[in-house]
Amino acid sequence: MVRNKLLVVDDEASLVELCQIILEDAGYVVRGAYSGEQALRLVEEEMPDLVLLDVMMPGMSGIDVCRELRARYGHSLRIVMYTADEREATHNKSLDAGADGILTKEVSIYDIPSHIVRYLIPSESPG
Repeated sequence: MVRNKLLVVDDEASLVELCQIILEDAGYVVRGAYSGEQALRLVEEEMPDLVLLDVMMPGMSGIDVCRELRARYGHSLRIVMYTADEREATHNKSLDAGADGILTKEVSIYDIPSHIVRYLIPSESPG
């Protein structure tokens, strides 16, 4: 059975670590990044199936990271923004940058697996 690879990106280390535990328990292979720059490096090293990306981070914002990932890789990976900012403008900026979806942090961290599954595309076998 092939397990989906996820990258969780947030400047709050405790949130990344808790997400990793919850998502690994749900059957995913999970890596964590604590900045936009680190996220771009990790995607370059090993392409995940989905990136769960915080919007508000110091330095390179999640929206900037999303834009850069789309410029480099097109739609070969799924990007779901995870934000405490519920303003419509933030949602629109995220979608304009190429995000496939948005989860607000009012969604319990324990419910993330059931929310992200809809964004994962079944991988097609070659041939």
